[in-house]
Amino acid sequence: MATRSLLILDYFHQFLISAITSLSVELIAALSGSYYLNKNLKVNNANRFLVYFLWLTFFFDLIGSYAPIAYFSNYEYFSFICVTGRFEYNYWWFNIYMLISYGFFFYYFTSFLMKTKVKQRMNLLIFCYLIFGVGNLICSEIFFNGNSILSSTVGTLIVLFSIFLFFFDLLKSDRIFILTKYLPIYIAVGVLVNNIALTPMAIFSQYFIFNNELFINIKAAIVPIVNVIMYGLFTIGFLKCSKNKNNGNELGI
Repeated sequence: MATRSLLILDYFHQFLISAITSLSVELIAALSGSYYLNKNLKVNNANRFLVYFLWLTFFFDLIGSYAPIAYFSNYEYFSFICVTGRFEYNYWWFNIYMLISYGFFFYYFTSFLMKTKVKQRMNLLIFCYLIFGVGNLICSEIFFNGNSILSSTVGTLIVLFSIFLFFFDLLKSDRIFILTKYLPIYIAVGVLVNNIALTPMAIFSQYFIFNNELFINIKAAIVPIVNVIMYGLFTIGFLKCSKNKNNGNELGI
């Protein structure tokens, strides 16, 4: 019993470190994005929505922390979530966010593609994915009981495909010469790192159990590092591109 209590306490410390680190870098990125919008008079819709999305992400993660806080406090906090049992875990909350996140990044990278037909096909793909994702959550029992691995895997593949198309278009354009002043490149690299590193974590998240300490420790170490890298790149991109006061639309930044 004492060993289990010590183990839970250790997991609580890991949760605190991971949560505080992730929320901090998310907040910094969102604030940097707001500063970027304030400094640039001309910002295209994709980058403006990106800043709004970062604020949404911060509040989603902040609110979603109710479940681990309730668990580690032995439900002294947020005890009302035990009434129905459905909201005891935050799977449902982050399954919703997952669809919003993948849908947004599909839209974001697609908006910078040059060919109209390719954009139209990608927009259709985004629509089909969202219908598929919502249907999967409604028709299966996964919504309240676990991460939707199917939606996560398909979403990751489509995001990676959209980033590939974005890079391919970039190589064929004059924007290749202004990469340090081109915000989407920072976003693309950050999202690429995040998806390659964290999707396997999501796929194997069902092994997040007390007798699998190795997996828990690996996940607790990797998630904050990946978030620091991704949101750090976002922040650098916003601050770097905040100097471009009058050419936002022309550069697509």
